[in-house]
Order: sequence, then C-alpha cells, then structure tokens
Amino acid sequence: MAAETINVYIDTAQLQAQKNNNYSLYLAKKVNGQFTVIWQSMGPVATVNHPSYEYKNTFSIEVPNYEVNYGTVTEQDGSVTFNASGKPQTISIGQTVILDDNGLFADPKNDGTAGEIIIHNALANNPNVILLDDEGNPIFVNTKSGMDIGDAELTPIDTYQIWFDNYQDTGTIISHQVSNIATVVFDGGTTEKTISYNTAGEWQTGPLSQKLDIPTAGLAEVDPLTITVLATFKYALTVTAVTYLLHKLVQKFGVLQPTHITAAVGSTKLTVKFAGPRVHEILAAFGTDKYETAVGNALSAAKKDKLSDLQKETWTVSESTVGVSY
Repeated sequence: MAAETINVYIDTAQLQAQKNNNYSLYLAKKVNGQFTVIWQSMGPVATVNHPSYEYKNTFSIEVPNYEVNYGTVTEQDGSVTFNASGKPQTISIGQTVILDDNGLFADPKNDGTAGEIIIHNALANNPNVILLDDEGNPIFVNTKSGMDIGDAELTPIDTYQIWFDNYQDTGTIISHQVSNIATVVFDGGTTEKTISYNTAGEWQTGPLSQKLDIPTAGLAEVDPLTITVLATFKYALTVTAVTYLLHKLVQKFGVLQPTHITAAVGSTKLTVKFAGPRVHEILAAFGTDKYETAVGNALSAAKKDKLSDLQKETWTVSESTVGVSY
C-alpha cells in the first residue's frame, strides 16, 4: 500500500501550553464528505504503546489500493448503468498501467506521478474510465467523455483535519464540533505535506521559521545566497509551454517563491533561481532538497493545467547549486 505523510511542527511555547492543558493532537480523515472518526491521536504524555506529540510529529497514513476499469456507460436520471466493462485491475496511487487495444490491463508499474494514477490507454472507441475503491465500489465514473488514445490521469483526493482537544481514543466518534483546525488536502503531485502550529496558536503551511546561529548568518544582508535548481524535460519546450513557464509557473509555488525563471523554446532545460536573506536560514535548516521539492511540486501542478502544454512532459530535477548574488 502507498502512504500519505503529514509532518506537524509545534512551536515550543505552544507545545508546553497544549501539554499543560492536557490536550491531545488528533488526525481525522474525511469519509463520505464528513469528519466523523478519530483516525490517529497523540497524547500529552507518552505511554508504553502510545507516543506523545513533540516539536516534530509525523502522521503516516496508509492509503488503500484502488481498482481501475473501463466501460460503456449510460446515464439516466442520475443513475449510471454499465452496458459492458473490462476486468478491473488493482492499482496504487503513484502507479501507471497499460490498457491495450484488446481491452486488457497489464500489471501496474511504479513509474508514475506522486498522488496520481495514470492509464496508458490504447483501446479505441473512447471507453469511459472508472475508479473504484479496494472493495470494488465506484468512486468516480467519467460519464461525460471517454478516454482518448494516450494517457488518462486519475487523482484520488484525500482530505484530513488536525487539531488539539481533550482526550479521546483512536477510532472513536468525534464527540463535538472542533475548532481551530488545520486542513490538509492531497490532490496529486505529492504524498507528503508539512504544516505548523506557530507561536500565535495558528496553523500555517510549511515548517516553523528557524533561528539561525551560524557565523555566516550576518552575511545574508550584504551578499545573500542564491539557490539554482535545474529541471530537464523529456521533450523540447514549445512556445506555449515556455510562455506559460515564464509567466504562470511562479503562481504554482507556495511559501518558497523564486526570483528568476529561465526557459527557451526548443530547449529541454528550465532554470529556477531563489535569492534573498532567508535562503541562509532555509538552507541551514533543510538543505537544498526543499528547493528541489518546491520546483517539482510546482511543475506537477502546472502539468495539470491544460493551458501549460506540459501534459505529456516528464522531467528530472538536478541537485541544486549554491552561489552568491552581487
């Protein structure tokens, strides 16, 4: 089974306050449109079989396998009828599977995109794609249009909420309407996310700010470091793709905002540069991996946008280079 990971940082002052309140840290998953049952909990004091929450906490949630299938679908009065369908294939998020021209699925491969299921379709006549849960119950049926020859992407969406509250056992029904919650959504592109509970008692995206205590920290104002990330595409970039990357890609970044993006028509290279005083503290706390992940996530989000002309692209992100801007 695949897994989705949520990293939760808690400010040290809030850590003490929540433990003094004897509050526990909870995780719940949205099921059938509601948060009803506590999935995981961490108490204020560790026991032999139950860890407590600390400065950094990791929730690792196993994601069940899915099934993919196709069919000839009719829809009337809101109900869906399958006139014919194939043999379903078990698959996990992040995997790809070939549907051949005879309507048979091959074995899935672990070469897909994080958080997505991709069908390499060779079956003509636009079959309607079906996504089912691990018990064979349909989750999504494309009744509007069938699959073209080529790739069809399915993105199961998982939504979680995290909060502090009085003690309850894992697996019990949430006893009341909770407040001050963090919501984490996995909708393709990544299977790991980070949130923080800051000193003001507010949830924020990403890790807590880190205080720097290194000799070079004072240089950040006069000669800030730069981090350069290189992405290499499988295919040469089109005019449409380059226009999008230069003008729209910056909108796909979160907290880490690039200062320069460079791409050229006919090239397979994209260069993304980050600069500014904060580069010092982020680099010291997390290394260059954080910047490479940010670029990869932004490109994955751009690929989903039909205006980007990146739907058939794949890429590799090279190890970042560190320099100094003048």
